[in-house]
Amino acid sequence: MMKASQVLVAALLLAFSASGSSAQQVWRWSQTSGSNSVSDPAINWTVGMAPSAVSPSARSMMAGIARYRDDISGALTTSGTSTAYVLTTNQGLSSTPNDGQMIAFTPHTTNGIAPTITTDGGNTYPIQTAPGSAVGAATLIAGTPYSAKFSSAAGAWVLRDFYSSAFNVPLGGLLPSTIATPPNSNFILPAGQCISTVTYAAYWAALGSPASGSCPGGQFAVIDLRGRVLAALDNLNGSAANRLTSSSTGCGTAMTSVGATCSNGSESKTLVTANLPPYTPSISVSVTFPTTVTGHSPNNIFTPGGCCVGYGGGSSGGTALDISGLSMNSAVTPGAQGGTSTPLPVVQPTVAVTYFLRVL
Repeated sequence: MMKASQVLVAALLLAFSASGSSAQQVWRWSQTSGSNSVSDPAINWTVGMAPSAVSPSARSMMAGIARYRDDISGALTTSGTSTAYVLTTNQGLSSTPNDGQMIAFTPHTTNGIAPTITTDGGNTYPIQTAPGSAVGAATLIAGTPYSAKFSSAAGAWVLRDFYSSAFNVPLGGLLPSTIATPPNSNFILPAGQCISTVTYAAYWAALGSPASGSCPGGQFAVIDLRGRVLAALDNLNGSAANRLTSSSTGCGTAMTSVGATCSNGSESKTLVTANLPPYTPSISVSVTFPTTVTGHSPNNIFTPGGCCVGYGGGSSGGTALDISGLSMNSAVTPGAQGGTSTPLPVVQPTVAVTYFLRVL
């Protein structure tokens, strides 16, 4: 004959099993076996329990394990928004989850900046990649399962087995590659094309929601990397280095915003006179007279053995004159020496690769 206590236990087991209450919660179970007699009302292997209570308790345990299984499998799908996820588990977690509590979920939408998650109507906690490190925008991709552990110390759900690798490129990041096609739909080839502000809403918002500009309404232009070499902003971290400036003898554009391009940047340069250093040429002129000049007196100049040239009388065979003070005016007209003004190449040693831009 069943004792009163056995009847009570059996009744409780049947009641919890039939009601589908929030019992059968594996997170309630204790590693101390003696404590499990009261840890989960729906699963209670009480010593001396009635035979009629064995089956309900066993089935309740199976259900509890199944709930736990599904809560860590990634089968749970979130609701809410991209920055405030909402999740309903099978077990029914407490408002403040136990330290070390595990869940696995599949986001219904790719996350925005610093997302949070609320489980079973309880408290809201941030999702972090490491204690104190908020999840960046577009880190949790829609339709992709992720697992997380609750950390009481961090007061957050910390992603499990989530580590940085060459493939975890953040939203807006660039990935150089020797492959011609993007690895998946999260990347595009940045060639200045217009893309949707709706499809790529997270990236558009991260850029500061730029205007359409030359793009149709509801679209925005991405950076154009075709044939260009990348350089960091001259005012990176708020301090100007003055290496790439708007000077007409330099970049020609203030490199202080993402997407700025040097107006003086080209693969060749044609030199003009202004590009040459200042110089003063030295010219020497030598004059040779074809004959000897002679004369009878300082006032008469004669050719040798002939009649006079100038004024006054004279005779042949005059006396030579001193013409050391003779001066001449002469202009020198030089001719162009070679040169065709061919543009000079100014490119650095460069190798071409593909660049992928993450936009999802």
